[in-house]
Order: sequence, then structure tokens, then C-alpha cells
Amino acid sequence: MSKNLKIIFLITLIAVLIISYFSRQKASLDKLTPKSPNKNTKIALIFDDLGQSLESLRQIYNLKIPVTVAVIPELKFSKNIAHIAARSGFSVLIHLPLEPKKANYYLTDKYKFISSELSENQIDRLLYNYLNSIRIAIGVNNHMGSKATQNPKLMDQVLERIKQKRLIFIDSQTTPKSVAYKIAKSKGIDTAYNQLFLDAIDDPAEMKKRINDLIDNNKSKKLIIIAHPKKNTFKFLKNNLSQLKKRADFITLKEYFANQ
Repeated sequence: MSKNLKIIFLITLIAVLIISYFSRQKASLDKLTPKSPNKNTKIALIFDDLGQSLESLRQIYNLKIPVTVAVIPELKFSKNIAHIAARSGFSVLIHLPLEPKKANYYLTDKYKFISSELSENQIDRLLYNYLNSIRIAIGVNNHMGSKATQNPKLMDQVLERIKQKRLIFIDSQTTPKSVAYKIAKSKGIDTAYNQLFLDAIDDPAEMKKRINDLIDNNKSKKLIIIAHPKKNTFKFLKNNLSQLKKRADFITLKEYFANQ
């Protein structure tokens, strides 16, 4: 073997030994380094009841997480909020007013509930107005609706119009007897349902317990949670987001359905 070949052979051998040594060191270090928790859970957080206040949207924006906003149509700031939210990277839903139980208690001059007491033509006219009022929306969820969502005939008509608009549908599950999700599924609509009203009990300590329990018991790895723009809700999220982010990733509904 020539002198030059011996030198090349020695250099190559040394290089191989050095690479092998550092590979073993890295493997040993990896074994000693604690692994971060596997954040498989994805949370699509929906803020309901927007449309009256730009301040609510500002507080949501200040959370600095991807969210979805559900906007009641035809309120004072509905269109403004929808467009600002979309430009901010949020998903936007039409928060469709559906008849609740004890409807007289919730009567308002700000919007009209879709109910079985209306004729089919009246329902269609309301749906036309509501579903075309926020054209930037990617879908619909129900505002109230504890009575309406139990009515298969009414929900069939509502969901058929939602299907024609090629919108997604989220069943807010304001009653465990809702048939809305099942009917939407049967129509081939991209659909899902709410798994927790975060602030059903207006207490930050209770919110913390409820959301952590849901994550602990979650098997699907994707969650839909509904919240409202309330003082204690913002207080809870601001104080607990850093910990929640260690357990889950927040996503918009657009991302939720893109990853199905």
C-alpha cells in the first residue's frame, strides 16, 4: 500500500471512530433527557354569543390562541366582528337562533328564533336571511335551541338549507335530547358536537376542574369546547392558558375539519 493510501485510510478510520463516539454519546444523552408530554389533544374552542360588542372580540384576540367565534346574525356589530375575526385568523360561525324551552323568557327584539310554530315558508325566509348575513362564515352552530333541536322535522329543514350552503354544522348540545348532530351526519354534512360548556358554572375553579377532567378522559384526541365572553371566563383562560398549552394544542374549527 502506498504512503498516500495509508494516510487516506487512517484519516477515514479516525473520522469513522469520531462519528461513532459522538453517536453513542448522543444516544446516552437522549436516554437521560426527560421527554416532554405528548400533546395529542387538540381543542377547538368556540366563543358563542358575539355580535353586540367589539370589546368582547378584543379580549378574545388578546388571548393569543387560535379560536372560533360564533356570531349571532343581524346584531349591531355582527358583520364587523365576523370580518375582523376572519382577518385575525379565527374561524367564524353563524350562531343560529333556534327556539329554546321557555321561549317567552328569552324573547328579544334583536332577533327571531326559528321554531316549529312558524310555517315552512317563514322558516325558509329566516334561514335565508341568517345564512346569507355573514358570508365569510364557514359554518353554523345553534344559539340556544333546547326545544328546536329535539324536533326532527324542524332540524331536517334547517340542516337541509345548511347543506345547500355547504356549511359545517356544530351541535351546541344545549340539550342531551338533541337530534341535530345525528341528522346532520345522515345528510353528509361536516359535523361535530360540543363536548363541554366551559363556563356553564361561572367559577374559574370549576372551569379548571371541568376542562382538565375532559382532557384526562378524552379518547378521541379532538375536543370541541364552547365558552362565552364573560369576565370569569377570560380570567380563567388568562391565568391557566400556559398550563393548558402543555396538555393540548388550540386549533380553529377549520383546522379541526381539515385534519379529519
